[in-house]
Amino acid sequence: MKNICNIIQGFCSSRVSERISRFYEILEKRNLIPPNTYIEKDNLDINNNNLLFVSYNENTKRNLQSLMEKINLKRSNIIIISNNDENYFDFAIEHNICNIIHIERLNERLLLGILKRFFGKKLGLKAFFEKKTNIFSKQYSLSGSVSMYSLVENEFTDFIDAIPSIAKNTFKINCHELVTNALAYGVLGITPLTRDKKIYDLGNKVTIPQGKEVLVRLAMNSEIYGISVKDFGGSLTINRVLERIRRQSVVAGETIPQGIEDYTGRGLAILSHHGLLTFSIKPKEFTEVSFMSRLETIFEKRPIAILATKH
Repeated sequence: MKNICNIIQGFCSSRVSERISRFYEILEKRNLIPPNTYIEKDNLDINNNNLLFVSYNENTKRNLQSLMEKINLKRSNIIIISNNDENYFDFAIEHNICNIIHIERLNERLLLGILKRFFGKKLGLKAFFEKKTNIFSKQYSLSGSVSMYSLVENEFTDFIDAIPSIAKNTFKINCHELVTNALAYGVLGITPLTRDKKIYDLGNKVTIPQGKEVLVRLAMNSEIYGISVKDFGGSLTINRVLERIRRQSVVAGETIPQGIEDYTGRGLAILSHHGLLTFSIKPKEFTEVSFMSRLETIFEKRPIAILATKH
């Protein structure tokens, strides 16, 4: 069965089509395209493993609704290439699509990672980091009694020593956000409603029982670093991710986020605009949240970039 990168007129804008085609051609010339992967234009065979790049706007929305009635989502994945002019979230939430990349974030490196993730089954950081170019790659296991005070500094000292000084502070903030979420939801079983009401605090120490370890992988090459945090609670859902990020996002026609006073989801929404945020979810078994960002010193808000896979 072929793996097909689909660009179909009627489902995506000419600008999206041109960018995908150009980046794919660059990767092809460098012999970086994963095996058995091809690009197709205006030819959809629902029996293939399809990766469809779509735009949501007035010209495509009727065609996209028709598409959703035809395709098998077990064989097909949809990537929404967004812009600042359309509210694509309603369509994404209706069809549980949590792959949203703003057109300004799309480049050949990100396209290659997307192809590896969906066709090569390389989840977490594996789609974006290669052994031969890694400066640092290590997995940690958090278990037993864990102090929340200076958690990142105490648990990941060797990575902090290795990462350039310009990125140390942003790494600490990002890593603390992901690990705290894993402890709250995956280990302690705190509900989002409880956190929104601010009636539960993690306290100074968290006890992680046997079988509920939190796995953290950290990686870095000369350009980017990555954080992957996996818990075995499996409480997160793709719909929940979409709902939370939607409430923290400003789309066309809005001036402030709908969930400006919400407590939950704020951190993940910030990360989705600072780097690439990915989710691998198997309900009631595990949740793996990964984040990749450039080695830099500031939190510069950029357009959204999220990918999610349900197992």
